[in-house]
Amino acid sequence: MKISYDPKADAAYIYFIKDKKSTHTEEVGEGLFVDYYGDDLIGIEILDVSKKLPKNEIKSITAIERVEYPKAVAHKISK
Repeated sequence: MKISYDPKADAAYIYFIKDKKSTHTEEVGEGLFVDYYGDDLIGIEILDVSKKLPKNEIKSITAIERVEYPKAVAHKISK
């Protein structure tokens, strides 16, 4: 598992399986998305992290991993 935080987007991502691209994404809560590769859960994206976590928690995320995201890829979002 790897956790990354992008301060520009104020978004965190929890990777469960690396090197797989999402085949579909589901919004499971406000600003909370789960990514799947087929039926396998590969990651969770959390938007507006600074509104959901205290600053010291965000700093610990950035200490774990700070990733530059590649260009955005369009996903089909299911509700």
